[in-house]
Amino acid sequence: MVAKMEERAITAMKKAIIIGGGLAGLVTAIKLATMDFKVSLFEKESKVGGSCRAIQLGGGYQFDLEPAPMMMPWVFERIFREAGSVVDPSLRFIPLPVNSRHFFYNKSIVDLTADGEAMADQLTGFSPENRTGFLDYLYAAQTIYEWVEETLLASPTVGWTDLLRPGAVKSTWKMKLLQPLDAFHRRFFDDARMLAMMNRYATYVGSSPYKAPAVVAMFAYLELVQGVSYVEGGNERLIEALVRLAQSRGVELHTGCAVDEILWSDRKVTGVDAGGEKWEADIVVSCIDPIQTRVSLLKDEQYTPDMRQLSCSQVVGLLGCKETYPVLHYHNYFYPREMERYYIDLFEQREWPDAPLIYVGNPCLYEADRTSAGCNLCVTAQVPASFGLKPGQFELYRERLLYLLERVWGLQGLSEQIEVEQWLGPLDLQEMTGAYGGALNGRAFHGFRAAIRQPLKDRKRQGLYYAGAGAYPGGDQAMAAISGLHTAQLIKLEEERKESKLTRLG
Repeated sequence: MVAKMEERAITAMKKAIIIGGGLAGLVTAIKLATMDFKVSLFEKESKVGGSCRAIQLGGGYQFDLEPAPMMMPWVFERIFREAGSVVDPSLRFIPLPVNSRHFFYNKSIVDLTADGEAMADQLTGFSPENRTGFLDYLYAAQTIYEWVEETLLASPTVGWTDLLRPGAVKSTWKMKLLQPLDAFHRRFFDDARMLAMMNRYATYVGSSPYKAPAVVAMFAYLELVQGVSYVEGGNERLIEALVRLAQSRGVELHTGCAVDEILWSDRKVTGVDAGGEKWEADIVVSCIDPIQTRVSLLKDEQYTPDMRQLSCSQVVGLLGCKETYPVLHYHNYFYPREMERYYIDLFEQREWPDAPLIYVGNPCLYEADRTSAGCNLCVTAQVPASFGLKPGQFELYRERLLYLLERVWGLQGLSEQIEVEQWLGPLDLQEMTGAYGGALNGRAFHGFRAAIRQPLKDRKRQGLYYAGAGAYPGGDQAMAAISGLHTAQLIKLEEERKESKLTRLG
């Protein structure tokens, strides 16, 4: 009798399919499972993780594919708490004493930190106007973050009408949140170094500071006031903890099983075609890029994305080196002489910049056991999203980046110190993350569109939803997790409305 009751309960459960096993996919799956959905997650790779996956080279070098600064670790505490669990004891977020180190052509070095006294020391080399401007800027960035927290982070945003909440329009206009980020920063700074460091936050969403809105300054508040952390043992620890939580809540994980098509009929999704089988579902959540979803999973042959509207991609170099470089901190940025030229090349000319802003991640600074010897460096430079390369372009760019790091920035002998290496470009990132053309943040975060983004639900097909960087402002791992939470919350709200309507009709 009990078995039959349980069988009826399971039959009554609605089925949800999640496409993509990155952070957003895992969080969406966990949240829906706690809402009594029967959840199946499909990941085409042999392991889940998406851009948070770990890559092993040479048997002794461990890399994070995306070693971005970790902001808002409390988001993950919330995920475990709302799933009725305590935070996995193996998951530890370690605060960084220095958020990031910044290298400039005039040989000056600036360490950004959430430590007020240390930051005051860093600013002694700047003019009184820029020092005062920095304090004023932190206050403005805090105001922006509080607006974002109340307007965008508190609940799902489906479309632009959701921003017409009481006071939201007035606040947006008062804080000039839709003016370009660069123009916003020039209200506080005139030092080229300060402008370069603060404008850099536009790259967190794959965009240009001359087009991204001032709301992006929220990341400055998160880093410079709240501080950043890293996951002990690498981002893979976070993925492993979320996998254990998902499985404990009954989520079925199907790895090495690519979804070939989203099935739908009469403007409603019915399931997916994956691994040569058809899987029925009431809800489908695509956690790969919405553009890629439309092109490859919905088979929309009439749709041709405009590459000029995409966020940028990256060239990623994973370098296992025999020696360490004491000048490096955990997160490091190397700025070209002309930042304006860099953004023009990247977003206007859509060319691979000759003098790029180069990021170097150096996790062995605090975790020497992640390397067999020396250090494991992750070198990234932003390039336009694309599907084709000129002959030899990739190899030449590798040489260019290594030359700049060695000859301009002083990482002497880097080429000779490399023991193992792997380089990835836009097409590799598309294959690994599902980002169309390697555009890791989907559509560029430019202008008013940036405030509303791609809707979390499909407007043409009932039961189809989106989560991940392409459907939500990027930035870091926490923002991807929030995306998953919001999509699950939206699904719950809409299911409750349906049930309420059926009850009234009944």
